[in-house]
Amino acid sequence: MTSQKETHLTSVRRIRDELSQTLEGMDYCLDWKPDPATWSAREVIYHLLDTPPGGVHRVLMGILSGQLTEYDLWADKSNMTPQRAAYSLEQVRADLMRFFQGLEAAVGMAEEGDFAGRSVLVHLKTRGRDETRTPQVLLERGFTRHWGEHLAQLRALREALGV
Repeated sequence: MTSQKETHLTSVRRIRDELSQTLEGMDYCLDWKPDPATWSAREVIYHLLDTPPGGVHRVLMGILSGQLTEYDLWADKSNMTPQRAAYSLEQVRADLMRFFQGLEAAVGMAEEGDFAGRSVLVHLKTRGRDETRTPQVLLERGFTRHWGEHLAQLRALREALGV
């Protein structure tokens, strides 16, 4: 039987690899949008890296260490800054690498009972409600599902560019 920790680590590595493959060759078009209402690849990446604020890896580490009992979450923010807008693909990849290293470390430090046995209160600011989330829910919905949805968005951008 596969442990929750192994399952989550496998998801982290799979998504990291899929993202890396998807971004291959896109350095010249990180900011391209098929229309003004669509996010660019750069905007998608920084949305993922900083949703929730500080990133999934920092929230997970906070829950597991007991230092985080609640946090605010705003949906649909690109989290772009002028500094991030100027980053090269190598700098963007470095941010992604730090994120994935942090997430692997956080998942790796968890005990099997932590995934369902700990929780945090999330203030869903955009939706005007609060809910309790466990590390299991955070990883399944806030990482695997959320990042998977946006990977599909990045692949569509890539296809539209003909890369």
